[in-house]
Amino acid sequence: MHQIRTEIHIAASPEQVWKILCDFDAYPEWNPLVPRMRGAAVTGSRLSLPTALGPEAPSSCRCATVEDATPPRRLAWRTNMIARGVASSVHAFELSPDEDRGGTHVRHQETVTGAAAPLMWPMLRRFEPVFERLNQALKSRAEAAAPA
Repeated sequence: MHQIRTEIHIAASPEQVWKILCDFDAYPEWNPLVPRMRGAAVTGSRLSLPTALGPEAPSSCRCATVEDATPPRRLAWRTNMIARGVASSVHAFELSPDEDRGGTHVRHQETVTGAAAPLMWPMLRRFEPVFERLNQALKSRAEAAAPA
């Protein structure tokens, strides 16, 4: 198993952050990693999303399955990059109330598993800066929409 794991604090409620994460139609307005997604944030549903072989590579369309959509706590989808057991990934957002500072603590991660995961890891780990940019874009969007 290999994992990219990033975290950020957002001065908005988990419900506000959840609403942004689940509004797939608005992704082109703010999301640098997944600029478009089709489907619904419902456990078991199918998603269509672009993927790329690297942060600068052209993208193609892939299918994913929503593994968990627990409002307003966790949104995760699985993509079989080759085939389950060979190379697959789970992309997840975990939201929790930040008791100390208010707002939301967001853990954003990608976990890659399967026999081919070690071979794919050098390419996939280059996505970490894009994860950080997505986190900042999510923060900006949520805080701009949060009540004062």
